[in-house]
Amino acid sequence: MSTLRVVVLAVLAGAAMTGLSLWPGGVPVFWAVALGLPVAALTALGARLSGPLEPLWTAVPGGPAAPAQHQAATLAARLAEAAADPHRFTTRVQPRLRRIALDRLRERWPDLSDVDDPRVVAALGGEHALLTADAPPTPRALAALLDRLEEA
Repeated sequence: MSTLRVVVLAVLAGAAMTGLSLWPGGVPVFWAVALGLPVAALTALGARLSGPLEPLWTAVPGGPAAPAQHQAATLAARLAEAAADPHRFTTRVQPRLRRIALDRLRERWPDLSDVDDPRVVAALGGEHALLTADAPPTPRALAALLDRLEEA
């Protein structure tokens, strides 16, 4: 919301509160203004923090690959954090890698329930170890896993 609209909305809300305090409430002018100022400030704050009120008309991602694409997009930041802390890899990155792998391989086998399924092990080959290892992968190993998932 533009600054001008925020100011106008805040002034209107403060004036409305002041007017309602004066006319039917019979409150002295000083106290009516004192009641109107916090209302104006809260209205300005709410209008500024509310963001755009117009609807966002972008297309919803569709298709079976959409969850995997979303997970892959957040994976890079998690890998950067996990490079210095192996515990972060096992708690943050590895669960996302597993979800990506399962989402991708469920296109072929809808009944998959876990990455320890023999079909997953066979489809991913040596890269399957990245889904169960305790240490973060090298960038090449991760790229090989993602390439293998793309082929699957």
